[in-house]
Amino acid sequence: MRIAFAGVNPFDWKIAEGLLESRPHVFPLILGVDASGTVEAVGPGIARFQRGDRVFGQFLHDPVGTGTYAELAPVPEQIGIVRVPAKLGDAEAAALPTAGMTALAGLDALALPSGASLVIVGASGGVGSFATELAVAQGLEVTAIARASSSARLRSLGAADVVDPTPGDAPTVVAQNHPSGVDGLLDAMSDPPSFARWTNVVRRGGPAVTTTFSADIESLKQTGIRGVNLDMHPTSELLDRLVTLVTEHRLPIPLERRIHLEDSPATLAEMKAGRSSGKTVIEIGSQTTRGGGRGPE
Repeated sequence: MRIAFAGVNPFDWKIAEGLLESRPHVFPLILGVDASGTVEAVGPGIARFQRGDRVFGQFLHDPVGTGTYAELAPVPEQIGIVRVPAKLGDAEAAALPTAGMTALAGLDALALPSGASLVIVGASGGVGSFATELAVAQGLEVTAIARASSSARLRSLGAADVVDPTPGDAPTVVAQNHPSGVDGLLDAMSDPPSFARWTNVVRRGGPAVTTTFSADIESLKQTGIRGVNLDMHPTSELLDRLVTLVTEHRLPIPLERRIHLEDSPATLAEMKAGRSSGKTVIEIGSQTTRGGGRGPE
């Protein structure tokens, strides 16, 4: 596949630090799991795609290290990739897969009914931004936990309230606003001690989902909380569902920055430090759809 844009995710710096070292891998290890681009060639027996198809998705596969921060990348047919719909530009498509599918899988795990209240911790990041607008599209009342600088953007995505965690005790503020507890919690950034504190705002019997594997499931069960360590499995079916929701509800892709490949080390350092906002993509190819919006039909 010839890469047009590569999506940047916190997962990328974790791979660089050895998160998947137990899996088969190759060197030099090329980072990147999300991308959009064009099928350059297909092998024998390939039926899903043909040369010239615009495709996007999550491209993580073994061996680890044949990633998307490159002009060309090998892509197994069976992984979570689909054709780019005409209504989606290449840059937006590259921003969508991992963060969007994680957000949607988190909401699936919560299984909250329309009208329920939901707290999203780490709402300004890629997963949190997608989760905010997808939750609002499901009829949930979202309290977003994010710095004040992201308040206007998150409210534009539909958040009913934004609580800044930097001045002090954000869980206490949320508890005061919801004395009976919130119906659910989706946490995209906390370590285990912080996640445990956030679960105190959830009503008894409610779900608390973490994307950082910070839940002590047995301890939460004793307090009446259904804890979930979300292990998102990317599939073409999940990505198709996500695309349908985004296009039918006309949800904006929270694409904040487009960078060049040489800027990726600094961007990954910002993500590791928790200073990123929305989604960032790396512009790789020269044939891409500039400026977002509609791609070629």
